[in-house]
Amino acid sequence: MDAKQVHDQVTKRFGTAAYPNPSRSGVSYMIAPLMRGYTHGPIPATMNMPHYMFYAPNVKNKDIGGSGFGQYPFILSMSPGRDDVIILLVGETEKAKILLESKDLLAELCSYRDYLCTTDATRVRTPIN
Repeated sequence: MDAKQVHDQVTKRFGTAAYPNPSRSGVSYMIAPLMRGYTHGPIPATMNMPHYMFYAPNVKNKDIGGSGFGQYPFILSMSPGRDDVIILLVGETEKAKILLESKDLLAELCSYRDYLCTTDATRVRTPIN
């Protein structure tokens, strides 16, 4: 399967016996220096986006004052109503520390596969208000 087919198969299984919905709230510490995921289309993107995810079914941006990738929490709806999560990006200082501490790993990953390389455009900067 290609990446899109894998993504489709995994998301179809959410809420089924194979991948049941969580029975309570939860948090995922997604503070790795590199991630690949679907952000704006059918092709996965590679980015530096350390963040925290809080399981929040049926929560909307208007409920938390969110408005997309920014310095404040926002909602990511993979399958709206069932798989909603609140995303909270780490601060710029914490992100810089994570990237600096992972500099060698990031270089090794980039040399292993081109699609694991990041650029300034893929580092997902937090806007300053």
